[in-house]
Amino acid sequence: MYNQKRIVITGMGVVTSIGQNVQTFFDNAIKGTVSISDVTAFDVSQMRSCRGGEIHDFDVSEQDVTGRAKQFALAAARECLVGNQALLQHDPFRVGIALGFTLGETTALEGFCDHFKAGEQALAQASFSDYAPKLIAQTVARELSIYGPNYTIGQACSAGNFCTGLALDALCSGEVDAMLVGGTDAFSRYCYAGFSRLGAIAGDTPRPFSAHRQGMVPAEGAGILLVETLASAQRRGATIFAEIVGYGESSDAHHITQPSIDGIEQAMRMALDSAGIEAELIDYISAHGTGTLTSDRAESMVLQRIYPDKIPPLSSVKSMIGHTMGAAASIECVATIQAMQQQIIPPTMSFLEADPECPVDCVPNQARPAEIRYAMKTASAFGGQNSVIIFRQWNHQETAHAV
Repeated sequence: MYNQKRIVITGMGVVTSIGQNVQTFFDNAIKGTVSISDVTAFDVSQMRSCRGGEIHDFDVSEQDVTGRAKQFALAAARECLVGNQALLQHDPFRVGIALGFTLGETTALEGFCDHFKAGEQALAQASFSDYAPKLIAQTVARELSIYGPNYTIGQACSAGNFCTGLALDALCSGEVDAMLVGGTDAFSRYCYAGFSRLGAIAGDTPRPFSAHRQGMVPAEGAGILLVETLASAQRRGATIFAEIVGYGESSDAHHITQPSIDGIEQAMRMALDSAGIEAELIDYISAHGTGTLTSDRAESMVLQRIYPDKIPPLSSVKSMIGHTMGAAASIECVATIQAMQQQIIPPTMSFLEADPECPVDCVPNQARPAEIRYAMKTASAFGGQNSVIIFRQWNHQETAHAV
């Protein structure tokens, strides 16, 4: 349990293949826009699949940094800080940043290797140093004049949630007043080849929780949240989008690729205990929902343990934009908060038919209006890195709740 402080969300920013700002992204998610297309960034002729979730229209000229993952993160962070510049003007040393990734700037490393094959004299001076993952958060902090604690966390597909958990500790201890948290990853052939070798990439499109699903689809993007103490937000009259009331995590080390039902369950129960609520109060679950056989099955089995009678409706944003790796959890947190604000659940697209091993209501193929007061965001990563956040709809009339 954390000490008695309320923690709220006061900013959001995204870069995705269906929208490069929060409003466009969620509008397209509600419409069920699917952006999966043939890969153009590199040659996939020797791989098992040719499908990906690339961002084709990102304007790099607006970002004064090198490296696609950093550019995505900076764009999302700038959107996140719209209307929140007073935080940095007041005391930039009281604002921190924690950004997660799966592989980071692997395109820089790939470029370095390509140059190396051509002879060391062809190497660009900065080509290898651009790869250093720690530069992701450092670059964003430098560009935005954020001088507080600075972390880059390689927790892969659950990185954004883990960054939020780290921020909760820093906020509740009084180390900072606010933190930018989230994740970013760029499309790369190294990542794509790895998942292809595992046989994990779908031949057409991801179909989370559907029978006959073939796998996930690698993608790219960034998602950033501004997480702040309620006292700080109220002092400066900030717009509050949601409240974080629960958090749980586990590192079960069960298997490098196979999920652990016990590990995921532990993270969910920790989050519910932290929130001090019964599981039945959760109105919507933003699922990890990758579209792979084992991951969707494991998540469904955990939910059957938590909810022996009726599982709340859930959906997977990955069905529309693919798996954005280190950015996935935070992009999906943004979707979750927007769902609470607009009282509508985004759909799980490309669903064909129910899988008996996934007996869940995944809101197939069409958005659904719903009363959402509490929502849960789940995330899991290779190696057993599981994390869960519980959000509560913001209501100025409610009494205080400590995370």
